[in-house]
Amino acid sequence: MPKVVLAEDDKLISASLVQGFQEAGFETFPAYDGEEAIAKVRENKPDVVVLDIMMPKVDGIGVAWELKADAALSHTPILMLTNMSDSDTVSKIMEAGVTDYLLKSDQSIDQVVQKVKEVLAR
Repeated sequence: MPKVVLAEDDKLISASLVQGFQEAGFETFPAYDGEEAIAKVRENKPDVVVLDIMMPKVDGIGVAWELKADAALSHTPILMLTNMSDSDTVSKIMEAGVTDYLLKSDQSIDQVVQKVKEVLAR
């Protein structure tokens, strides 16, 4: 069973993501801020991390940098969820070593799950 850390501070979106990933056969570990996300990744060694960009304590880009700096976690794929699509933000996301990003407003939960499956199949 693949493992995913889902870092999303909006409780409703988080619950929907958790349900969608569980229904798709994933073991899920929700986190509600950046610090908790880093701790859950270190503790659970997931196959993939799904990060919201705007989170309390540490934003998604900061989490990505932290994970990429850790040799034990640096190869873990990261999928960033955001509603920010300006070129500056996209550049920061890619510089942080994020595998891919999705615009939240354009994706259903099923599409996010499908994208994660594609990332894991690479």
